[in-house]
Amino acid sequence: MKCTDVPYVHLLLVVLVAVLLSSCGAAAPPPDTTESIEAPAVEAPAATGAEVFGPLDGGAAAPAPTLAATAESSDQSLAYDPRGETSGTDAEEGAAMEEAPAEDAAPLPTSDLAMQGGPAPLKAGEVDDNAQFEGYLQYLANNDWNAPRRADVSERYFIMVRNENQAPLYDVRVLVYDEQGNRVFEGLTYAGGQTLFLPRVIEVADNIERFRVVAQRGDSTAEAMVQRGAGERVELTLTNVNRPDELRLDLLFLLDTTGSMADELRRIQDTIDTIAQRIDAFEPRPVLRFGLVAYRDVGDAYVTRRYDFTTDVTSFREKLNQLSADGGGDEPEALEEALHETVSSLEWSDDAIRLAFLVADAEPQVNRQLGYTYLSDAQTAVARGIKIYPIAASNTGERAEYVFRQLAQQTMGRFIFLTYQPGQSSGAPGETTDLQAGEQEYTVERLDDLIVQVVERELAAAVGAS
Repeated sequence: MKCTDVPYVHLLLVVLVAVLLSSCGAAAPPPDTTESIEAPAVEAPAATGAEVFGPLDGGAAAPAPTLAATAESSDQSLAYDPRGETSGTDAEEGAAMEEAPAEDAAPLPTSDLAMQGGPAPLKAGEVDDNAQFEGYLQYLANNDWNAPRRADVSERYFIMVRNENQAPLYDVRVLVYDEQGNRVFEGLTYAGGQTLFLPRVIEVADNIERFRVVAQRGDSTAEAMVQRGAGERVELTLTNVNRPDELRLDLLFLLDTTGSMADELRRIQDTIDTIAQRIDAFEPRPVLRFGLVAYRDVGDAYVTRRYDFTTDVTSFREKLNQLSADGGGDEPEALEEALHETVSSLEWSDDAIRLAFLVADAEPQVNRQLGYTYLSDAQTAVARGIKIYPIAASNTGERAEYVFRQLAQQTMGRFIFLTYQPGQSSGAPGETTDLQAGEQEYTVERLDDLIVQVVERELAAAVGAS
């Protein structure tokens, strides 16, 4: 190499080193010319699967209630200690987050159903037409023209049976005779020691002026002569009679399983385990049995399906989960056939609290010659001590509401109805109803909570708790 070639070689080496340094990322970064943009705040997604419970006036939300039992065995009273239960919101469906949330960010509260992606819990209200009787009579008068079957309930007698300690007695047989000695009424007292005698429903003649009322339990009997129209209350006292040692509860679901009932059926299937667990926690602990009657209509896959009572909740849930909503088409359904199965064909317990929850949205077919009607079977329910709690589902019509309220009032139950957003009769749960029952004052609860509260109230009455 010539000496004159050295500067050239040096230059070549400098260029080669620069290229190598650039390929290894050691080159100085270019000056930053981009504008700094602050990311917009992202709002929490709206609730889609479960809800946060709060007061209607917009105050702070309160946790959904559960019921825990504490025993007071000395007087057999029911005492419950409410505990909080978390419920909240689901994540918005389809929302994709490219960045992980900050570690200290508080997660949105979720319920079990929300975590499973389930629908929002159904909500329901409740009215007692026997307690608001004048308003109920006015409702009947206003809707008489559209009634599937009419019954005059304007004359009523509450027959109360107690023992000598003034404790109300349930499952006492009550008989009523007219002046000629003809038996015109039979009932079993309900949890609070009462049964309801409606003379005009069973068409007792107007010229009958007095009734002989008899209460029987074992070898103990009490009776009284009652002047017709003198008052609504009749009280009888049995001596040497105590309440049953074992508290028994028969809980039956009478379900319309036609196509329009899919949401309601699914929700009962989803919550039956928690309902059973909460009832099982009551003290005194009841011997709990579940029964089921499902119905559709003539021409469907079945008219009625009956599953008799069982103490095995797992077995009952399996039978319940086998049901699906299908069929129907025309609005009236086979309610009369299903109610007849309920009150006449099932093996209800003796010395028990007997409750039937009718979940439906349609009136019965009333043009068939069956040899019985829903009104006659309401009286059969009274005779067997079965109290009916109808639950009006979405899109329940006026005629169905009329029937459901008749069944509740005549068996001393209450009318329950699902509630929705203002102006709606289906869809998202809310606080309002289009049914005429909504003209009365009512409170709104989750449907499963309300069912448990009904059971709690009945059991409390059975053991004499206030």
